[in-house]
Amino acid sequence: MTTIVTTGEQEVKCDSCNSDALYKYGKIRNGKQRFICLMCGKQFTPDAGKTHIQGKPICPECGKTMNLYKIEGEVIRFRCSGYPKCRTFKKFRIVEE
Repeated sequence: MTTIVTTGEQEVKCDSCNSDALYKYGKIRNGKQRFICLMCGKQFTPDAGKTHIQGKPICPECGKTMNLYKIEGEVIRFRCSGYPKCRTFKKFRIVEE
C-alpha cells in the first residue's frame, strides 16, 4: 500500500528521486512540514523559500570547487570542498533577479 502525501492540493514528491514514498519528519523553525524520502533518505521541505544557485565559486587557496555551506538571511556561505584540509570560505549576498 502506497501512501501519497499531500500539502493542501499539491502532491508532494522527493526533490531528488521523484518518489512519493515519504514520511513526515518534523517541522522547520517557521512551522512548515519537513519530510524524509524512504527511497533515497533525503530530508526536505517543499516550497521552503528555495534559493537557486548558478555555478560554484573556486577556492582561492587550493583551486578546488566550493560547496554551499549555509544560507543566513541574505548571505550565502560557501566552504572549500577540500575541508578540513583547506578551511577557506566565502560569503556572498543574495541578489534577487
